[in-house]
Amino acid sequence: MWDRARQVRNRRRGTAFVSPVLYRVTPLLFALLTGCTAAPPRTEAIPASRPLEVLPTGVDSATVRSDLLATARDRFGEAALDRALGAPTHLIVKRFAGMAPPPPPGAGPDWRVPTPAALLIREGSNWLVATPDGWRPANAQAAVELDSLLGTPNLWSESFYTPACPDYGASLLLLKVPGKAETLRNSQCTSLASRVVEDALRA
Repeated sequence: MWDRARQVRNRRRGTAFVSPVLYRVTPLLFALLTGCTAAPPRTEAIPASRPLEVLPTGVDSATVRSDLLATARDRFGEAALDRALGAPTHLIVKRFAGMAPPPPPGAGPDWRVPTPAALLIREGSNWLVATPDGWRPANAQAAVELDSLLGTPNLWSESFYTPACPDYGASLLLLKVPGKAETLRNSQCTSLASRVVEDALRA
């Protein structure tokens, strides 16, 4: 009824009637005929992972793994990390201090609490330690202790997370050996995993 009345008025005015449906359809038809469509929303690039300077509370295993890989890549290089991940036995560790030490004399405003880290592989019976310039043999005593700990069944039955002790900080670990799934640990108190981290840092 509305369209009929509008047709009559348009005839009297000498104008053409345009259905309201066309007002909605015409922009779409125009876009299709001209090949012009709205540009898709821009997707921001996801930044590459960066090593954590402070370990957040309650981090999950995915965050621990991501930080260990990012730290190893940052300190020892992509090639060293690729070699390690391709080795049947590899170990990445990192230590977060509990009570922060005072800045050393002459430290600038950008000084950060150190977060020691290590990247190791075992080839045959020998442990190798990554450095910024390549690889070196591991400290013999630390290597023996690592082998002893890896042979301890209780190491593999520990949970991912060891509850916090006062001022302990955190010891993170990523460990892969033949016949076992990749192992991740976030030890915030003394544990077998934290001993592995200490030996790896001494190696």
